[in-house]
Amino acid sequence: MNLVPLNSICWGVFILVWIVGAIYNAYKAPATLQKHFRYDWLIVAVVSWLIMHYVPHRYWAFMTAHMFWLQVCGAALLVVSTLFTLWARWELGKMWASIAAIKEHHKLVTDGPYRITRHPIYSGILGMMLGSAFSTGEGSLFLVSVAILLVFLNRIRIEEQLMTRTFGDQYVQYKKRVPQLIPGLQWINIRIP
Repeated sequence: MNLVPLNSICWGVFILVWIVGAIYNAYKAPATLQKHFRYDWLIVAVVSWLIMHYVPHRYWAFMTAHMFWLQVCGAALLVVSTLFTLWARWELGKMWASIAAIKEHHKLVTDGPYRITRHPIYSGILGMMLGSAFSTGEGSLFLVSVAILLVFLNRIRIEEQLMTRTFGDQYVQYKKRVPQLIPGLQWINIRIP
C-alpha cells in the first residue's frame, strides 16, 4: 500500500499553513516583548538529513515494517495529528510564534486543543512523524522522531519557564489540570535539566 501521497498532502498542508501563518503574524501580530531564540531546528534538520542519506539502511532495518494494518493505523494517526496541529495553530492565532516569545497583551490560551495538552502543536507534530513512520514503514523516520522529541523537550522546558514567569499562578494551575505533551496522561511530565 503506497501512502506517500497522503504523507505529502498532510506535510504539504502543514508547511503551507505555517508559512502563511508566519507571514500573516509578521504583519498583524502584536509586538514581541520577550523572546528566546534557539537554533535547535537547524541542528535537527541537518542531523535528520545526515541520518536519512548517510546511515546505511541496515542500521534501521529492524524498525522498518510494511504490515498493512500498521500502515493504515499510521495513516489515521497522521491525518488526526495533522488536524490536531492545525487546530492548535488556529487557536493560538496572533499569539503564535516560532520561538518562545511573549507578545504585547499576551493572553494564556487554554481553549480548544490546549485543554487536551499544554503543547498540542508539539504533540501533533510528533504524531505526524510517527504516523508517517508507520504509514510508510520507513525506520529512519523513527530516528528523526527521537531527535525531534529531544528538541521539543528542551523547548517545552524553556517555554514553561517563560509562561510561569509571565502568568504566574494562572499557569501553575493550568499545568496541574492539563498534561504536558501526551493527551490523556496528565501525571507524566518529562523533565530535562
